[in-house]
Amino acid sequence: MKIRYFIIAALFIYLSGGIIIEATPFLDWKDQKEKRQKFYALRIVLEKDVQNTKDCLGMPDDRYAEILPGRQIVLLMEENFIDYGTVVCKGELNYTIEGCFYIQETQAPDKNYAWMIIQRESFNRFIFFPESYIWWGRTGANVIRITNLGTESLFVDAIIGYGMEMKGR
Repeated sequence: MKIRYFIIAALFIYLSGGIIIEATPFLDWKDQKEKRQKFYALRIVLEKDVQNTKDCLGMPDDRYAEILPGRQIVLLMEENFIDYGTVVCKGELNYTIEGCFYIQETQAPDKNYAWMIIQRESFNRFIFFPESYIWWGRTGANVIRITNLGTESLFVDAIIGYGMEMKGR
């Protein structure tokens, strides 16, 4: 009886250790982001009541696009998000960020993609785990939508994505 409990406990420790080891890259995020290539919003796909829309393109430069309450902006990124990124913004920070993800192959190409909410974390960082969406044929999203859910303006300077590790490091 004690051996069975010991085996079950050892198996549990072994499996949970694997989960912790897999999660380690996300724990040291600040160190990891310095080693990865950065990419930014390339162009505006759609905007609804957004002032100075082009000010949210490219690298952070202290110029802000103003997204009015209840409005949104859709942006094309330079590359696909692999797992996480950051929204550089100020103002009321009550917003959602969604990605347009490939989900299936159909006869109608416009039905191959769907908007999915990307989880926001602290410091305007967002993260998603591609392996949790196992039905995709392709990983990542390069079109994102930011919607201001607040009652005041949201000011967006830049959207930063982190790609694969930089070469030569």
